[in-house]
Amino acid sequence: MNKNLFQTFLKAYPVIYKPVWKENLLLSFVDVFHGLSFAVLIIATQRFFDAITVYLGGTGSQNQVISLAWTVIFCQILSQLLNGFVNFYADVVREKGYGRICVMIQRKIQKTAPVNFEKNDFLDDMNKADQGAQEACAMVDTVNSIFTFYVPYFVLMGMYMYHLNYILIISVLLVFLPVLVTNYVQMHFGDIIEQKIAPVRREAEAYEKSLTTLDNFKETKVLYAAKYFIHLFQTSVSQWNQVSWNIRKKEAVINLGLNTFSFLAYGVILIMLVYLTVCGEISVGSFAVVFSAIDVMFYLMQEIFRDSLGNVAKNMGRINNFLNLIQSEEISQKSIRVKDGSIELKNVNFKYPESKQNCLNHITLKINSKETVAVVGQNGSGKTTLSKIILGIYKPDSGEVIVGGEKIDERHNCFPDMSAVFQKFNRYKLNIEDNIIISDVNDESGYLDAMNEVDNDLNIDPEMILSRDFDGIDLSGGQWQKIAIARGIHRSCKILVLDEPTSAIDPAQESELYHTFMRIAEEKTCVMITHRLGLAKIADRIIVLKDGAIVEDGKHQELLERKGEYCRMWSLQAEWYQNQTIGSKDSV
Repeated sequence: MNKNLFQTFLKAYPVIYKPVWKENLLLSFVDVFHGLSFAVLIIATQRFFDAITVYLGGTGSQNQVISLAWTVIFCQILSQLLNGFVNFYADVVREKGYGRICVMIQRKIQKTAPVNFEKNDFLDDMNKADQGAQEACAMVDTVNSIFTFYVPYFVLMGMYMYHLNYILIISVLLVFLPVLVTNYVQMHFGDIIEQKIAPVRREAEAYEKSLTTLDNFKETKVLYAAKYFIHLFQTSVSQWNQVSWNIRKKEAVINLGLNTFSFLAYGVILIMLVYLTVCGEISVGSFAVVFSAIDVMFYLMQEIFRDSLGNVAKNMGRINNFLNLIQSEEISQKSIRVKDGSIELKNVNFKYPESKQNCLNHITLKINSKETVAVVGQNGSGKTTLSKIILGIYKPDSGEVIVGGEKIDERHNCFPDMSAVFQKFNRYKLNIEDNIIISDVNDESGYLDAMNEVDNDLNIDPEMILSRDFDGIDLSGGQWQKIAIARGIHRSCKILVLDEPTSAIDPAQESELYHTFMRIAEEKTCVMITHRLGLAKIADRIIVLKDGAIVEDGKHQELLERKGEYCRMWSLQAEWYQNQTIGSKDSV
């Protein structure tokens, strides 16, 4: 993408303007009169000074002086009122626009392929896009102001100066050129800084969260790891500062030369005004007002380029990253309903974006409707990845996934007929009812049935927010997992995927819950991913994964008789439990 300010504006303007077009239209309308009021005030002031000069010379009218004085006062009051309204309403429009753009970003992310979250570059782009959205809103506000406030002001002032003496037009150019070049320099260096800093900034933010967020703070405190993370945070911030410092030094040297040129230009304008006044080309009143106006124009030009556009230029990289995300490719999927819960995978291969090896290799699998299948294997064997392929979250690099007779690909999913309980479940900062019914908002009354299936004695105030961030309560890991399970089974579906759903629950309750799953899954296809082989026995079939491939498929007793991978895993777990039992007796 071209980083040119004008091209970026053309791309960002319609994106930012559209969500708040009514508010922007009103702001622009008032801002036009705001800019004109500044110019009219200067012209009225010049005529007022000239009227005083003529009156003191004995040829003017006192009434004319008084009339012009009231005109100046009226213009000043009107200008300040318009200025106050524009400043206030511009903040309102900018904040409202930013809020709606954030919603747009979230909707865009929802249309992004989930596998993109496995890419570091994509995570960097999201980080930069969120910051760039606010800068993009400021940029559109700035450019709006240029065309509705600054342009009318400078056009009217240019006409006024040309009317006084055509040579005064040169003063506008002497004001304009230095700050224009300065803006170009800031835009160039700002883009370089953003591209180099973004990865370091995300790293520093990650270390900061390890020190400040509730979930991380407890473990960091107990392990006495705060010094370690502070060191990492300081190192990242130092790198951040060093990159910025090296580039800003070059920028400062160039800006020093440009500021010197601006100072010289200001002196040339002053000499030119004195010359025209001495020669009688302009009046003393015109000299005073034009000299004052030149000072205002210098200030406004600096406000446009060094402050407004200057800030935009420094953040040009962020704005472009925001546009990159908004304009990135979307996946347009249609949710389809399936006739039954059958699942078929044909020669499926999958590799994570930044991995060199396949996570799943030539997976061919058929699960009948209303069948319960347990998927087991060592850590890293591909169990969780397989569940995401079955659910349609990830798309295979090759092969086919057919659910209920329907092919699931980039254009189709069957989410309405699926539910899942993930190993890494979400802890929503809502009350217990909302935590459960979000899986099926059309069935608000059934959440208690789902909760009672999991635990009928949880004793949680239904109105209490499950987060201390909002003056609520926090739950144990086991309690949270029960809520996640209730959320998964609350949804009416044909296929239920359980990915290590009881890892934080004690063995006695775990056994009860798995029998609950079996009862709930009687009319569903159920895929259970577990590392506890004793619980896998309750499944109709057991699928064994190793190194991303299916190495065994059958019932519990059949697999034991084969003396293969499942038998080896079973023996190891049985030996471990036996040793735990002997150890507990010896300790007694």
